[in-house]
Amino acid sequence: MIDLYAITAAPGPPLPTVVPLHAVPLGDIAAICAPAEEREITPDTLWRHEQVVEALMEDRDLLPVRFGTRLDDDAAAARSLAGRRAEFKRALERVRGAVELSVRAVFLDTARRVEPTAETGADYLRLKRRITAAQETVASAVHEPLRALARAHALRAPRPPAEALRAAYLVERDAVGRFTGLVAQLDEQHPELRLLCTGPWPPYSFVEP
Repeated sequence: MIDLYAITAAPGPPLPTVVPLHAVPLGDIAAICAPAEEREITPDTLWRHEQVVEALMEDRDLLPVRFGTRLDDDAAAARSLAGRRAEFKRALERVRGAVELSVRAVFLDTARRVEPTAETGADYLRLKRRITAAQETVASAVHEPLRALARAHALRAPRPPAEALRAAYLVERDAVGRFTGLVAQLDEQHPELRLLCTGPWPPYSFVEP
């Protein structure tokens, strides 16, 4: 059995030595794999997988594969590549030269937080309007400037009561500094919010399962 970590272009730079990785090439793409280990699913094992993917990301474009994706052997990996080769090539082109940055906007003022409870239908409608208004305000003030610096974005449902924005942005590698600088600038301009930016990450949010 082998664990699958990522799909990349081939040939590629030397593989990192964090685990005994090897490439299974098929023309101009490759699956990056390692011998599977029997282990419990723990935070440490999940983080170990993420460390390998991030090490690969340092010097190559890739389609990250989530923890737990296993194949019988290299021949099975090659068959998987062959079956979706055109799809993988399009996806690699979509993320080429870019990384993922995640941004959360959290209301600091408890009076502006949107509580998730609603006892009646009228309460629910009022709550929904408040949620929509809060999200639209933050989208206009924060998301729109960030989106302008990104190649693509993915919005997720904010978590009430404090969150106003939860988003991922696909950002050119050479624009990461400008993007994080803009996040810091927007954070200063909006004292009612705390903006939290993490990454760069492998582009999980921009890879179809």
